Amino acid sequence: MGFQTPQLLLLLLLLPLLVWVYQSRYGRGAASAYVLYPNLAPLAQVREPSWRRHLGAWLYLLALGLGIVALAKPQATVLIPDNLAGVMIAIDVSGSMRVSDIEPSRIEAAKKAAQSFVQALPQGVKVGLVSFGTHATLESPLVADHQKVIERIGLLQLDHRTAIGDGITESLKAFAVDDNHKPLGPATIVLLSDGRSNRGIDPLEAAKTAQKIGVKVHTIGLGKPLAAGEVPSYLAFDEEALRAIANITGGQYYPAESAAALQAAYHKLNQVVAWKPAYTEVSGLWGLLAGLVLASSLTISNLGRRVL
Repeated sequence: MGFQTPQLLLLLLLLPLLVWVYQSRYGRGAASAYVLYPNLAPLAQVREPSWRRHLGAWLYLLALGLGIVALAKPQATVLIPDNLAGVMIAIDVSGSMRVSDIEPSRIEAAKKAAQSFVQALPQGVKVGLVSFGTHATLESPLVADHQKVIERIGLLQLDHRTAIGDGITESLKAFAVDDNHKPLGPATIVLLSDGRSNRGIDPLEAAKTAQKIGVKVHTIGLGKPLAAGEVPSYLAFDEEALRAIANITGGQYYPAESAAALQAAYHKLNQVVAWKPAYTEVSGLWGLLAGLVLASSLTISNLGRRVL
């Protein structure tokens, strides 16, 4: 964190002086109650816990410190939506997606989770959709209208085989590129599969192409991996291949053996996709915090006063 006017932080050096003044005043026997009737004066000496007597003062001091920091105009790096970003969602629609080991079925769970993912993307970010089975199909180009993509996800129909490499390649075609064949903005593919590639382009070769032009591919394995041995091989996904695709392109791999795990995977992706770091002033936050602490200090001080 940095500051636009760091010289104002020198005012923090005055706080120890205020502490000394407070302790000096309190040490001279400042009363914890106001005495209106002299015959009740002995009650003003009633003891209370030390921390309670000083809590209001320390909160007041903290509020001053926070206010000084706010005046120095602190700046911090925060994540903001990247309206130049493009996100392609690639969903496996092979026959195994009709299996109901993930309720109500793999395909319905995948649709619901993908729709939630699109709905949570920042406004202005372009999103598109590719389905892949025997072949890969562009269901929606990159558009800023997220509702259209959500509707198109709901209309996905099952196919037969699993062409993961074709799904990546078709997704890459959706990104606008410059003269060097690089995407015009941050480009990401979120690919979900529940099987092994048995058709079309080698997925790892497609991943290398994505890496070459700067497209990151995040992968989600739906169901049980081949190594688990708990389901027939034709119902298990190739975890090794999905993990390799993500590693090659700089993406992340997420296993999802349940609907809840699938939703969690998309939720994590929502935290990293289509956002960019920005250096911005956060003095308002510090000022708000100072105000809240000051209000607490005044409230505690008033409640602690006794009139006899």
